[in-house]
Amino acid sequence: MTSPVEQGRQRGLKEKPGIIHVLNEIERAASFFNLSVDDYLKVDESNLKHVPERYIEECRGIAVGAGISEEQALGINFGKGPYSFFREGCTAFSVPGLYSADGAPLLMKNRDLGYRRIHPQVLAYSRLDGYNEFLGVTTAGNAYWYQGVNEKGLVAFNTATLCGKYEEGMTINILIRRLLEECDTVDEALRFIESNKFSVCSNLFLGDRDRNVIAELKNGFPVHVKTVEKPDARANHYVYHDNPPLTEKEITLHRQYTLTRYERAKEMLNTVDEVSVDDLIRFARDHDHGPGSFSVCRHNSYIGTELEKLMSSSTISSQIFKIGDTVETWVALGRPCQTEFVHHKWGDEIPDELSSAELWLRNLSQKNSVALDV
Repeated sequence: MTSPVEQGRQRGLKEKPGIIHVLNEIERAASFFNLSVDDYLKVDESNLKHVPERYIEECRGIAVGAGISEEQALGINFGKGPYSFFREGCTAFSVPGLYSADGAPLLMKNRDLGYRRIHPQVLAYSRLDGYNEFLGVTTAGNAYWYQGVNEKGLVAFNTATLCGKYEEGMTINILIRRLLEECDTVDEALRFIESNKFSVCSNLFLGDRDRNVIAELKNGFPVHVKTVEKPDARANHYVYHDNPPLTEKEITLHRQYTLTRYERAKEMLNTVDEVSVDDLIRFARDHDHGPGSFSVCRHNSYIGTELEKLMSSSTISSQIFKIGDTVETWVALGRPCQTEFVHHKWGDEIPDELSSAELWLRNLSQKNSVALDV
């Protein structure tokens, strides 16, 4: 166990190849959008209101370890850059133990983001004094995680949804890290959510050895919690809460993408009686209706302008969690169809190529567009 600054320093040293890559890509993106790098990295102090001080301290340590400025480390975590242009979209699965091949609950997330080059993926532990240790895939240099499993066997991750309303409170990436650090079980995580303010539009997947749930978080509405009794899946829309009206072309396309992937995910689950890790790997690599924006393994859209292609979501990593007597994970850093899943048991040392972003960078597509590689 260690302090936030020391953990950040160690991560900065290890993840430096990915962090330097991010900064280089930010320079290119800033030029593309006619922004200065300083504008791109500028942090709105009001955005830090719900960020625990320990995460800020970890950023400072990351700066020291990677040999970059504190402003750069904070900027790549909390900067104002045009991230809103880079669309999110993920597909995820939840399998209760009664329906898994060996009786252990399984969960899996394909992480999809637009402008893939700016998100080099790493597998990293967090081991802060006084908090649960946890392990998950994140972007190099980030002091937050969108997915992970902790030492008690609690899994937490999300798939983003559209809701159009934002409120005062912590964002989903901060919420997920705090759940992993501060909660031991699904029930504790749900109580934490009920007792804290958040600004979140997401399907939140939670799982432990006894219970899997999918909680629909929508600003301004009560949390809807569904206990997963049979294998289930989600993409990027609500099943129980209302979704935004189809008043714009972009929202209509988003709905078509998410419904197609959701229906395909449910279809694949219905083809097996007992779901195995190998099944989830196969699901993660599925190209039905693609490869492209409609497939579970997403590739950049080839419809529209070069900017639309750049902005379109593609799968940047995949992670499977198995919550048995030993916590295990399988990770694919890059498109799952183009890289092998690496098996990792809780407590094992993470191979350098996974913890430094070197594997992800090797897997990065080098295909050129007119202005930026996608």
